[in-house]
Formats: sequence, structure tokens, C-alpha cells
Amino acid sequence: MLLPLRQKILGGLIILLVGVQISQTTLTFSKIWPLKRPTAFIFAGQKFASLAPLLKGQKYAGYYTDTNVDEGRALLELLQAQHILAPLILDPENLDHRYVIINCVNLPRTIEKFKAMGARPVAATPSGILLVERPEFGP
Repeated sequence: MLLPLRQKILGGLIILLVGVQISQTTLTFSKIWPLKRPTAFIFAGQKFASLAPLLKGQKYAGYYTDTNVDEGRALLELLQAQHILAPLILDPENLDHRYVIINCVNLPRTIEKFKAMGARPVAATPSGILLVERPEFGP
């Protein structure tokens, strides 16, 4: 059965309008979608995770860094290290503990400093964090 000319024109217009709407919706979603993608979050405390089993049973540990702990990335790393190592309490810039975590930019100079203090290395993480023991402070 053949459709009258009016119905053919009306049907063609509806199909055209639906096509335009679909293309506009596709363009809108293609602009919005990149904005909704999840962003990567780097948890700085993860680089301290391998030290947790070694410090199990300890109440306190020293935390030494050669950067300013009161600002920026160094503060973030200290707080996230504290979070991942809890219930251990990190004592920043206090070396009078049996174990001291070293997170430094200038590692060779820091290693010499701790050797002079009689500290011995216990562990190192792949990201360059060191755990040293100062035997004179006992168990």
C-alpha cells in the first residue's frame, strides 16, 4: 500500500529531526565524557607499606627527612606514612628511637650521618625509603 505524499513528507521530517537530535546528543556526551573520567590518585603512603611488618610491635619510630616537613609534599608524605604505619607513632626529626625511617633527597649525605651515629640499615623500599636501627636504644 502506498502512502500519500503528506505522510511521506511528515515521516521524512520526523526521521530527519530524530537524526539531528541523536547527533547533537552524541556530540554533547563526547564533550562531557572526558571530564567524568576518574583521575589517578597517588597515595604517597604506599611507599612505606613494606616497612609495616618490620615495625610491628613498636610504639614509636623516628622520621627523618632533609626537606621541610611543614609544607607541601614532605608534609603529605609524613602524614600518609603515619596513616599506613598506624598504630606506630612517627616522631618527625627525632632520632632518639630504636628505629628511624629515612626519607631524603640527598641520601648519600644522610647515610654518612647515620653511620657516624652507629645506626645500621635494616631495610630499604624500592622508592628509596630506608629503615635504620640504632641498637643503643635497645628493644
